[in-house]
Amino acid sequence: MPSGKIDKSASKPLTAKGGIRAQTKSRKVGKNWWTKRWMGVLENYYMGAELPRGRAYAQAGQVLKINIGHGLVSAVVQGTRKTPHKITIKFKPASKATWAKLAKTLAGEAIYVAKLLSGQMPEYIEEVFSQLGMSLFPEDIKDLEMTVDNKKMVTPDKSVIAVYYLLAEEFDRDPFLFMKLRGLDREKLIAAIGASKKKPVRRKADYLIGDFHEKPMNKEVALTENPIEFWNGASPVYEEHLGDVRIPPTPGALSKHLGHFPMWRGEERFLDALELVYKKASTNGMNVFLGDW
Repeated sequence: MPSGKIDKSASKPLTAKGGIRAQTKSRKVGKNWWTKRWMGVLENYYMGAELPRGRAYAQAGQVLKINIGHGLVSAVVQGTRKTPHKITIKFKPASKATWAKLAKTLAGEAIYVAKLLSGQMPEYIEEVFSQLGMSLFPEDIKDLEMTVDNKKMVTPDKSVIAVYYLLAEEFDRDPFLFMKLRGLDREKLIAAIGASKKKPVRRKADYLIGDFHEKPMNKEVALTENPIEFWNGASPVYEEHLGDVRIPPTPGALSKHLGHFPMWRGEERFLDALELVYKKASTNGMNVFLGDW
């Protein structure tokens, strides 16, 4: 190689097979405020060219494995050498006493519980954490303990940044992961909130199940268990029972609401591929309903 020229191929990572690919193709990751807060910690810390390189790693599928535990994220990232890098990112967990106080506070605020159960992180929940003397998000990149191949890193390199980007997408889908990294699972938090509330008075099912004519719905005629009679329509189906039958204007609306498939490893984005399947299934389903098949 002529002197004075840089061998750019030396800095290219080895091709990773079956790696986890970032679903976001743009520079901005996440649609929710909590994900943007997480990315702000990373992007506000000057890292020069390492930031776009790390993003390229995440988009190319260089991250082979990610495990999110209590206070610790471990990952395996394929870099330029044959042996992949082993990454760890440690978070400072909150004490059990702090979590107990948090559960008690949230139990008294129905809006907190409702939003958390629906997969949302109410923005004013940060004030609750602050009152308890803790921060939900890292306030600075230095608040996290990072290692690459058991060597401590003061500034994250491209392999660590790639893990950050993939974590951001997971946080966008499941904000409870923030709490898990602080030492508490979603199930344990919900259970603790429930334990802080008074048990509701149970009523008989007959008062809860019924139609507008005050007839118990559980006494309606059950569907036939005979598959031939079921598919051939042994029981009459009236038009008013069907409601408005039409092809949905937005294909795969429920799937889009749920978000991208976690830790996706395919070449094509999951929701993009699924949208075509929903379009075809809707058309075929309507044809079957109309008897045109």
